[in-house]
Amino acid sequence: MSEELLHHRVRWVRDGAVARIELASPDTRNALDGKMALGLREATARLLAGAADGTLRAALLTAQGPVFSVGGDLRWFAGTPDPSGRIGATAAILHEALNTLAHIPLPVVSAVHGTVAGGGIGIALSADIVLVGSAAKLRVAYTAAGLSPDCGVSWFLARRIGPARALDLALTNRIVTADELHCWGLVSRVVAQEALAREAEDVVRLLATGSAPALAATKRLLRAASEPPAGLKTQLDAEAVSIAELLGGPDGREGLSAFLSKRTPVFTTPAPPAVGALSPPLP
Repeated sequence: MSEELLHHRVRWVRDGAVARIELASPDTRNALDGKMALGLREATARLLAGAADGTLRAALLTAQGPVFSVGGDLRWFAGTPDPSGRIGATAAILHEALNTLAHIPLPVVSAVHGTVAGGGIGIALSADIVLVGSAAKLRVAYTAAGLSPDCGVSWFLARRIGPARALDLALTNRIVTADELHCWGLVSRVVAQEALAREAEDVVRLLATGSAPALAATKRLLRAASEPPAGLKTQLDAEAVSIAELLGGPDGREGLSAFLSKRTPVFTTPAPPAVGALSPPLP
């Protein structure tokens, strides 16, 4: 077994034919900053190389500490004269990693515990099999800070639970329990919290003994069946542009300031003009 800490944020472990990628910044509740993004991109590049040379057959995605991930590190984004540029660049790096996880030709399992929010949702849902602890909770959280989703969150929510539920979660930011997530089909299994680590290990070990070509083909077919021609990559690019533009605007700056000062934001920017043709008003 070999182990390495990538960019001080992501723990990479090679254990035979299994790779483990672990978010390793529990003191920040695994918040997503530049180092975390770089660590995830390097880890997924290593995963891709291992899949290509046949030395890796399955991967497990986990996190240290009591929380899987609270999403983007808004304090870090605020600590620069150009927060919009910083969040756009970071999203682009994270999106590269997540696109790799979604389309790499080997099975990926995620084990989610505690709270998962913001971009952490996209990381968890990029796996093929998503196991959640029975006490886990999800909160989308973006619009509360004057932002829009990134890390594939808009993609995964809309395609897995439908637009009605996706819009409810993304617009209201209400907290959703593990049982609700499973009932809706957003995650694969709910596991008793104390059994989550063991269950995840059992699943990834089982996958590592399977037929690599059969698993790769099955993953490719099922992923393709749920993706329109534009694909996940196009959605990730659109998300990165949107979140950067919003953070550069007045409501994004207000949301960031309110978050950092722990107060309720006051958003005043009017809605943008409608795009495309609209139906005429009723008489």
